[in-house]
Amino acid sequence: MRIPGIILMICLLMCVFLVALSETGQEEFSLGNLTPENYNYKEAERCSNCKGEQNSFMPRAAGVDLSSGKPILDDRGWLTSVHAQSQSHGDRINTACAWCHAPTAEGVTKDKNKAAPIPKGTWQGVSCFSCHPGAVERNKRKSLVSSYTPGTDPSDLENYIFRDRSNGKEMNAHCAHCHNESHDLLVEAKKEMLAAGNLRCIDCHMAVYAVTGGHVERYHNMKVEMNLPHSCSGGTGRTMACHEGKERGWFVENISRIKGSRKKWSLL
Repeated sequence: MRIPGIILMICLLMCVFLVALSETGQEEFSLGNLTPENYNYKEAERCSNCKGEQNSFMPRAAGVDLSSGKPILDDRGWLTSVHAQSQSHGDRINTACAWCHAPTAEGVTKDKNKAAPIPKGTWQGVSCFSCHPGAVERNKRKSLVSSYTPGTDPSDLENYIFRDRSNGKEMNAHCAHCHNESHDLLVEAKKEMLAAGNLRCIDCHMAVYAVTGGHVERYHNMKVEMNLPHSCSGGTGRTMACHEGKERGWFVENISRIKGSRKKWSLL
């Protein structure tokens, strides 16, 4: 009995798919129930679905743990950050407020008179591509960090300010691209370090918690007090360690002496 050609082709395609799946250990998935109501994280899914051993850290940075074979919320990642839910305020769901609160959303404008509502189910927040260029742009400029100009063509390199990660002042300027006020630091030396770029915003807000396969893994939830002691003591040898060796309890007791209450963030 001869097998019809079309059936044979389908069988071959299925075999190729299964082999590919076994090699990557991961199939495509939607963030689904990990996504807050009214949000659509299609951009972030490109990172959370990134395959290959060399990119295995990207799902964790996005906020997805795949170690069990299915997507589970990882509270070290972007999904649990304020950035991911920066459109949750009822008065900011429009294309003008999106200039800061959802820079890559469709129809973003700086003209408040042209503000239009953004439909539920399409909210994006401050997503991965607000701070990281796409693969094509990244390969052309060899930079993993860039400040994107909202409402512009993301395929045009002129619409990105590419940042030198080895330069503390540039990295702080990257955060200041939206945040034009910093913490009320109570220790004068820390103020001077921040101004000089010797202390970077990411040293505290995106502390290193592991080095996996040569890749530095940073917290993307931006939560300093949740990420103690890494956010103040380092602990990996690959990040600034202002208070190395101190335990979590010491920080909880002393953090109010290091910085005052956070100022009301003012966005450009």
